[in-house]
Amino acid sequence: MIRNFKESDIHDIETVYEKSNNALALKVTSGFFKKDKKKFTSSTLRSCKNSVYELEGKVVGVISTSADCIEGLFVLPEFWNRGIGTELLNYATAGKDEVFLQVYADNKRALNFYRKHGFEITGNGVCQMTDLPYFEMRKDLKKLRF
Repeated sequence: MIRNFKESDIHDIETVYEKSNNALALKVTSGFFKKDKKKFTSSTLRSCKNSVYELEGKVVGVISTSADCIEGLFVLPEFWNRGIGTELLNYATAGKDEVFLQVYADNKRALNFYRKHGFEITGNGVCQMTDLPYFEMRKDLKKLRF
Protein backbone atom coordinates (compact mmCIF):
# COMPACT_ATOMS: atom_id res chain seq x y z
CA MET A 1 0.00 0.00 0.00
CA ILE A 2 1.24 3.49 -0.84
CA ARG A 3 0.59 6.20 1.71
CA ASN A 4 1.88 9.60 2.76
CA PHE A 5 5.02 9.80 4.86
CA LYS A 6 4.65 10.07 8.65
CA GLU A 7 7.31 11.24 11.12
CA SER A 8 7.31 7.77 12.64
CA ASP A 9 8.62 6.42 9.28
CA ILE A 10 11.99 8.20 9.52
CA HIS A 11 13.99 5.30 10.96
CA ASP A 12 12.54 2.88 8.39
CA ILE A 13 13.22 5.32 5.56
CA GLU A 14 16.83 5.73 6.70
CA THR A 15 17.20 1.94 6.54
CA VAL A 16 15.64 1.78 3.06
CA TYR A 17 17.91 4.61 1.85
CA GLU A 18 21.11 3.12 3.25
CA LYS A 19 20.49 -0.51 2.26
CA SER A 20 19.33 0.41 -1.24
CA ASN A 21 22.37 2.56 -1.95
CA ASN A 22 24.84 0.12 -0.38
CA ALA A 23 23.46 -2.74 -2.49
CA LEU A 24 24.42 -0.83 -5.63
CA ALA A 25 28.14 -0.82 -4.69
CA LEU A 26 28.67 2.69 -6.04
CA LYS A 27 32.21 4.02 -5.85
CA VAL A 28 31.87 6.24 -2.79
CA THR A 29 33.92 6.34 0.38
CA SER A 30 33.19 3.54 2.81
CA GLY A 31 30.29 4.37 5.09
CA PHE A 32 29.14 7.32 2.95
CA PHE A 33 25.47 6.28 2.81
CA LYS A 34 25.45 5.39 6.50
CA LYS A 35 26.34 9.01 7.25
CA ASP A 36 24.37 10.56 4.38
CA LYS A 37 21.07 8.94 5.40
CA LYS A 38 20.80 11.54 8.18
CA LYS A 39 21.20 14.34 5.65
CA PHE A 40 18.65 12.69 3.38
CA THR A 41 16.09 12.47 6.17
CA SER A 42 16.83 15.91 7.62
CA SER A 43 16.85 17.86 4.35
CA THR A 44 15.19 15.90 1.53
CA LEU A 45 12.32 14.52 3.58
CA ARG A 46 11.69 17.93 5.12
CA SER A 47 11.58 19.77 1.78
CA CYS A 48 9.73 17.23 -0.38
CA LYS A 49 6.44 15.47 -0.79
CA ASN A 50 7.12 11.91 0.35
CA SER A 51 5.21 8.71 -0.15
CA VAL A 52 6.08 5.32 1.26
CA TYR A 53 5.26 1.80 0.20
CA GLU A 54 4.17 -0.23 3.17
CA LEU A 55 3.97 -4.00 3.07
CA GLU A 56 2.60 -5.92 6.05
CA GLY A 57 3.22 -2.92 8.30
CA LYS A 58 6.81 -2.41 7.14
CA VAL A 59 8.09 0.50 5.02
CA VAL A 60 9.92 -1.12 2.10
CA GLY A 61 10.12 1.83 -0.31
CA VAL A 62 10.01 5.61 -0.50
CA ILE A 63 9.75 8.27 -3.20
CA SER A 64 10.45 11.96 -2.63
CA THR A 65 9.40 14.67 -5.08
CA SER A 66 9.61 18.44 -5.27
CA ALA A 67 7.60 20.21 -7.96
CA ASP A 68 8.38 18.19 -11.11
CA CYS A 69 11.56 16.56 -9.84
CA ILE A 70 12.09 13.14 -8.32
CA GLU A 71 14.58 13.70 -5.53
CA GLY A 72 14.85 10.05 -4.57
CA LEU A 73 13.29 6.64 -5.13
CA PHE A 74 14.54 3.80 -2.94
CA VAL A 75 13.33 0.25 -2.30
CA LEU A 76 14.82 -2.30 0.08
CA PRO A 77 16.98 -4.65 -2.03
CA GLU A 78 15.13 -7.75 -0.84
CA PHE A 79 11.99 -6.25 -2.44
CA TRP A 80 13.54 -5.33 -5.80
CA ASN A 81 11.85 -6.72 -8.92
CA ARG A 82 8.40 -6.82 -7.35
CA GLY A 83 6.96 -3.69 -9.02
CA ILE A 84 7.22 -1.51 -5.91
CA GLY A 85 9.43 1.10 -7.60
CA THR A 86 7.06 1.23 -10.56
CA GLU A 87 4.04 1.72 -8.30
CA LEU A 88 5.79 4.49 -6.36
CA LEU A 89 6.89 6.18 -9.60
CA ASN A 90 3.40 6.04 -11.11
CA TYR A 91 1.83 7.30 -7.89
CA ALA A 92 4.21 10.25 -7.55
CA THR A 93 4.00 11.32 -11.20
CA ALA A 94 0.22 11.08 -11.63
CA GLY A 95 -1.14 14.38 -12.93
CA LYS A 96 2.25 15.88 -13.75
CA ASP A 97 3.14 17.17 -17.24
CA GLU A 98 6.80 16.26 -17.07
CA VAL A 99 9.25 14.85 -14.55
CA PHE A 100 12.98 15.32 -14.08
CA LEU A 101 15.59 13.47 -12.04
CA GLN A 102 19.29 12.82 -11.66
CA VAL A 103 20.74 9.32 -11.47
CA TYR A 104 24.33 8.22 -10.96
CA ALA A 105 25.87 7.18 -14.29
CA ASP A 106 27.20 3.98 -12.69
CA ASN A 107 23.77 3.03 -11.38
CA LYS A 108 22.86 0.79 -14.32
CA ARG A 109 19.93 -0.66 -12.41
CA ALA A 110 18.28 2.75 -12.00
CA LEU A 111 19.17 3.84 -15.54
CA ASN A 112 17.47 0.76 -16.95
CA PHE A 113 14.48 1.24 -14.65
CA TYR A 114 13.93 4.85 -15.72
CA ARG A 115 14.50 4.12 -19.42
CA LYS A 116 11.95 1.29 -19.18
CA HIS A 117 9.51 3.87 -17.82
CA GLY A 118 10.03 6.34 -20.66
CA PHE A 119 12.72 8.64 -19.27
CA GLU A 120 15.39 9.99 -21.61
CA ILE A 121 18.85 11.31 -20.79
CA THR A 122 18.93 15.08 -21.29
CA GLY A 123 22.24 16.06 -19.70
CA ASN A 124 24.95 15.13 -17.25
CA GLY A 125 27.10 16.45 -14.43
CA VAL A 126 29.12 15.49 -11.39
CA CYS A 127 27.61 15.25 -7.91
CA GLN A 128 29.26 17.73 -5.52
CA MET A 129 28.83 15.39 -2.53
CA THR A 130 30.15 12.14 -4.02
CA ASP A 131 32.18 13.28 -7.05
CA LEU A 132 30.28 10.66 -9.05
CA PRO A 133 29.05 11.48 -12.55
CA TYR A 134 25.31 11.55 -13.04
CA PHE A 135 22.78 11.81 -15.84
CA GLU A 136 19.85 14.17 -15.89
CA MET A 137 16.72 12.44 -17.17
CA ARG A 138 13.29 13.67 -18.22
CA LYS A 139 9.93 12.16 -19.06
CA ASP A 140 7.18 14.03 -20.91
CA LEU A 141 3.90 12.84 -19.42
CA LYS A 142 1.68 15.18 -21.50
CA LYS A 143 2.09 13.05 -24.61
CA LEU A 144 0.85 10.00 -22.69
CA ARG A 145 -2.56 11.57 -22.06
CA PHE A 146 -5.40 11.34 -24.54
